[in-house]
Amino acid sequence: MSRNTNKISLPSRWINVGSITAESAADLAVTGRDASTVEAIATAYIMKFSPPVPGPYAMLMRFRSDGSEDDDSVLQLYAASGDDHYHKLAQLTVVQGTQDTDTSTIHFVDTITPASEDALYDGDESDIANMIAQYYIRVLGEDRFAIICTDLDTTTVYCDVKWLYE
Repeated sequence: MSRNTNKISLPSRWINVGSITAESAADLAVTGRDASTVEAIATAYIMKFSPPVPGPYAMLMRFRSDGSEDDDSVLQLYAASGDDHYHKLAQLTVVQGTQDTDTSTIHFVDTITPASEDALYDGDESDIANMIAQYYIRVLGEDRFAIICTDLDTTTVYCDVKWLYE
């Protein structure tokens, strides 16, 4: 490969990695981030997913929800490797827009506002009013991800991921 060759990601498709239908009373406590505690959280409160093997370089995330325009929910994004403890990558406030998905009752999120981002993962958001907001984050060899909702203003929040191999 020559020095002037651009790196490109292989074609990738959006994959639904889960949904959350209940909010957690609080973010993960300091004593509740070990793998066994996080893995035991009921599925209504958490989305858990893993990247394919071989591992991708990064992931692009988008969210959907079934509320009304401007309903917002707060999501906590965590990652772990092996049997190690989970650590926070970011807190994301996601705001529902008006662009329909395949149904007229579920709409794409059009605004993602990150906070408490771990700079090592290089999170970056893309959002335009009434379009589909996306959140890009490097994977850095993590083999498990978890999203916990600490403020759910709709009935359900869905997450889609596109794995990137740069």
